[in-house]
Amino acid sequence: LLNPDQPLESDAMISHAWGEDMTQVEEAIIDFSRRAGNGGDDLVIWFCLFALYQPGDEEGDEGPTIGEQMKQPPFPRVIRSPHLRGMCLAVTSTKEPYERLWCVYELVVALDVMEERRKEGDARVDGFVVVEFSRKAHDDYMKRMQEWASEKADAANIDVHTWSETQSLSAEQLYYLNKVRCEEARCEKMEDEARIRKSVEEGWGWERLNRLVADFRRPAEKHAAEKGSASLL
Repeated sequence: LLNPDQPLESDAMISHAWGEDMTQVEEAIIDFSRRAGNGGDDLVIWFCLFALYQPGDEEGDEGPTIGEQMKQPPFPRVIRSPHLRGMCLAVTSTKEPYERLWCVYELVVALDVMEERRKEGDARVDGFVVVEFSRKAHDDYMKRMQEWASEKADAANIDVHTWSETQSLSAEQLYYLNKVRCEEARCEKMEDEARIRKSVEEGWGWERLNRLVADFRRPAEKHAAEKGSASLL
């Protein structure tokens, strides 16, 4: 609506969890954009909050409705766009993205795109999915992970650093593997939920998907340095 004469191809898509703190979403997107090159000034972002017409379901509004727009369907079309460089999952302290089944669906489509590009030898496959935390979300998740790792160490009757050294995966990955359950995510509309669940179960599967979510989470130690806070352990 704001640029009808010279529409642009999207460089990145934002995946987010509706109901989160929008100030934190803005912070995460700004951080992501700055890392994307040229300070993010010329990065073209597709964000459903602005790219889709939101009030179409309100009484008396002439539309289009959200349902009508979903039939196109916008999310896989954007993620599968040949021009797209990647998808950014914005994480805030107020909402877990993978409790929302649409975020799970967007990840599944992104994984399919990554697999296709990998077979084609496309270098853009590396870093196609990026997880970006707001500062508050990063600090909250760090605290949860530290407490969880301490509980595991106490149960083994050893200190947390020794416990960490005995694990085959990082403490952060282990935390997400234990806490993230994509299969427990929900959709507002039952028909959408049934379709997305079928897509996952016939494709990547819930167990593999949960492992990939753990892998995609930005390493806590690296992000801690960027956010100016302490490391995980």
